[in-house]
Amino acid sequence: MKLMTKLTGILSLIALGSVAQAQVVYEPTQTAETQGIKLTGWGSGSVAEDDTVVFDGGNSLRISSRNFFQGGKIVFTNPIDLTTQFGAKEDLLKLTLNIPTIGGATGGRGAGPGVGGSGGEQNSGASAGEGERQGSPGIPGRGGQSSSGQTSPVSKVRIVFTTTDGKHGEAYLDVSTSLKDERGWFTVGIPLQAINGFANTNKKLASMSISLDSVATVYLGQAAILRDSTPVFAEPNVRELNLAFGDEFIFTAAGSAGATPVKFLWDFDAKDGITVDAEGPVVRRKFRKDGNFTITLTAVDIYGLKQPYKTTIQVIVNP
Repeated sequence: MKLMTKLTGILSLIALGSVAQAQVVYEPTQTAETQGIKLTGWGSGSVAEDDTVVFDGGNSLRISSRNFFQGGKIVFTNPIDLTTQFGAKEDLLKLTLNIPTIGGATGGRGAGPGVGGSGGEQNSGASAGEGERQGSPGIPGRGGQSSSGQTSPVSKVRIVFTTTDGKHGEAYLDVSTSLKDERGWFTVGIPLQAINGFANTNKKLASMSISLDSVATVYLGQAAILRDSTPVFAEPNVRELNLAFGDEFIFTAAGSAGATPVKFLWDFDAKDGITVDAEGPVVRRKFRKDGNFTITLTAVDIYGLKQPYKTTIQVIVNP
């Protein structure tokens, strides 16, 4: 309960920050035409306004994709100048998405935001353009889990950013572990400075193309640039342990790095220096000698743009 209270407080700060700092990229309370947005298919994919699956207001953008090179393109008739925002490492692109689960219903009108987000994974640059396969990973879809345990057909979302100087930036967002709300909506964010290749553009966004790693549909409920200065936080499942020699224990951690994903690093004996002995939110450890041990849990955002958070666990292993 204490951990959930802390995480809820952090997520509330994110929401307040988004209200104060957000620059709209796509707003569901207005039509695309009203916002100066043109929609066009990319390859054999498609994109269109939809009024049946909405996050807020009356519309969403329904994007159908077959692979990383076919989807939908969102063209801004008035390019979005992100020069100022790119200069701040806390500024990120935040997307609210809904990917229908296999065997499950898609969230309909009025669905709220998911709790927390899942993040981006970087791959090679997009200087070759949207339709070319140079430097792209072709990662097979593993699928993620919804809050009800149903399987999502999508593991990664690819976004290609085209600027008015004809250059490109690219991001691969990992949504396989996204925590969805009861209607299927979730958020995912990537810092502008973490978009591969974007630093070499003039930062004036002309279009944004979205595709998926499998044959599926994604609904874009909202998109905005916001400042996420939320600090990294983590909490382990225990603070003190008293074990017998040879016992194995399962350590778990939960935490947040704001709108970007958090990575958990474990060191099991501070006496020999803080190194990475294990990585992940769930790790197993068998203590093969007796004594007193200080375990260090370090949480970092996956882009390395925020100050890491460290905390410790005290363990007594009896002979």
